[in-house]
Amino acid sequence: MSEPNQECPAMTAARTHFSINLKWLSGLAVVALLLCEWPAQADERDDEYVRIFNLVQDGDSLNTSGQTDKALAKYHQALTALQKFQKSYPDWNAKTVSYRLNYLVEKIDALSQKGSTAAASGPPSGTSAAAPGAKAANATPMAQVKLIEAGAEPRKVLRLHPMPGDKETFTMTMKMAMDMKIGEMETPAMKLPTMKMTTDLTVKNVTPDGDISYDLVVTEASVAEEEGVMPQVAEAMKSSFAGLKGMSGSGTVTTRGFNKGTNIKLPASADPQTRQIMEQMKDTLGNLQAPVPEEAIGAGGKWEVKMPIKSQGMVIDQTAAYEVVSIEGDRVNAKTTITQNAASQKIENPAMPGLKMDLIKMATQATGETTFDLKKIVAPNGTMDLHSDSSMAMDIAGQKQTMTMKMDMKISIEGK
Repeated sequence: MSEPNQECPAMTAARTHFSINLKWLSGLAVVALLLCEWPAQADERDDEYVRIFNLVQDGDSLNTSGQTDKALAKYHQALTALQKFQKSYPDWNAKTVSYRLNYLVEKIDALSQKGSTAAASGPPSGTSAAAPGAKAANATPMAQVKLIEAGAEPRKVLRLHPMPGDKETFTMTMKMAMDMKIGEMETPAMKLPTMKMTTDLTVKNVTPDGDISYDLVVTEASVAEEEGVMPQVAEAMKSSFAGLKGMSGSGTVTTRGFNKGTNIKLPASADPQTRQIMEQMKDTLGNLQAPVPEEAIGAGGKWEVKMPIKSQGMVIDQTAAYEVVSIEGDRVNAKTTITQNAASQKIENPAMPGLKMDLIKMATQATGETTFDLKKIVAPNGTMDLHSDSSMAMDIAGQKQTMTMKMDMKISIEGK
């Protein structure tokens, strides 16, 4: 099968977390298309593309584990195969192939120049801070952290300090509902079943500079049986979630919570659709913690994290604001507010070749509470209530259709 032409609601929801990464919202149109039963095709060309895609995944794994030379060789192998594939099948999902070709060229270029790239140093105290370190695959792009208020004494410098061998387990629960209108056709409010995903994380190494590498694996993924859920939606979500169990990954994060690179690896039995969904989840897995300010902070202190997001073909401006409620040892309780806004723009989505969309507007507000534990990579407890409004124009079968959507979501995370 091909890289899919849709992203299921379950996976879109699974891409949400409590620090700053709400990128799943940029997949709202993809959710709608799935619910409208957007078709996918499969033939022998798809099987060949999946083989090439697996080479790319192998290269990503080698790159994340520091085996640069082997990763470069694997990327070159994938690039040669994909160029041959493009020549043999010029009409097969041209945008998807073009996207993957560009990805490989960027990876090869980055690894070829890696030896001459120096790690960036941290900024002076009191200034905005960008994510430190050299450019890495799937690193948080241009995250800017700014201290707004230092808060009351006593103040504490917030730094992650897990130990090698430490283990964490966290379960994310998601409940979502949406209203959607396509053209003049209004659909009733849609209820989606509760989704749960449990992940085990193990700290692998901590460098003298404080970079923390870790491995993770999804041990459970389920969709609840609930009344009022459309059977076809429930089945699609269950099918997608079934492919999550056994998914593993690795990554590196700094002591301030900046992502320096992530990679995921799927079970051998995973189908191409699940593989593409997991590719889109890399950023979420790499942003398991909120970046914290350089300076010390106390109760009542505030900081914000600003970053642009590019996902599913959209460019979104996001601001996450944190206010410290209390600090007790390594535990930091904070209130969180997240806003996202996207200007009018044309959407070029590599996951949906052939579909033309124009974003009219997108605005999101989310509020919640989070408990950070500086001994852990993932915040062990948190809740988030989210509301999003979006509208876009789509060209379907030569006809212009306007889609508007409202989405409400409740997310909770519990760790141990």
